[in-house]
Amino acid sequence: MTVWIAMPAYNEAPRLPNLLSRWVRVMGELGVDHRYVLVDDGSTDGTGEILRAFAADHAADVMTHALNAGLGASLRDAFRLVAARSGGDDLVVMMDADGTQPPELLPMMTERMRSMGCDVVIASRYRAGARVEGLSLYRRWMSFGARVLFQVVFPIRGVRDYTCGHRLYRASVIRRAFDVYGEHFCDRRGFECAADVLLRLAKIGATFAEVPLVLRYGAKSGASSMRVGRTVASTVSLMLVRRFDRAP
Repeated sequence: MTVWIAMPAYNEAPRLPNLLSRWVRVMGELGVDHRYVLVDDGSTDGTGEILRAFAADHAADVMTHALNAGLGASLRDAFRLVAARSGGDDLVVMMDADGTQPPELLPMMTERMRSMGCDVVIASRYRAGARVEGLSLYRRWMSFGARVLFQVVFPIRGVRDYTCGHRLYRASVIRRAFDVYGEHFCDRRGFECAADVLLRLAKIGATFAEVPLVLRYGAKSGASSMRVGRTVASTVSLMLVRRFDRAP
């Protein structure tokens, strides 16, 4: 079994060295075969140089977008590489590169996947023991509202957090998604793509579980690249489109 660590990054140079060193420590403690899939999404701040320097000393693939293509394209490229090269029992952990999500959660996620026999484990902000630090009350209510709306319109057993991108997948379910959807898998450009991945996987029979996440937003210095108004509009658009999709 190989664990693939996939991270899209856009202008994350100040945070990447610490995050990558934490991943090296976590994977060394786990003692399992692993490989990094790192996507530089058109960064202009030295992110690409940091990723390439890391790849020179570790088992890693660095994918580079000449221009910023959006989170959806970065996720799709990483997923496509893993789908093409992974083995039958491989796992892929996806996370943001901004330092807000803890690599140290991986052992709990793999244990939950093993014990539940599920296809996807989500690091959730809505389970006992979870908490969010350093995020404005407005953004918290926006996230909570999205959670409630998704649970009403698209209830998925085992899922409370539809939008957090820190997840552990079986590589086999990602391969199945590409077999079913082709290039339409993960084809949303913006931050709503995280929810879309769940909706698409649920339609092909994937099963889900969650572990509590401590989201430390204060670890992210500088402004977020998320545009709240645009993300809300894109998420509503996604709900309308997927509500009337036919099952594959």
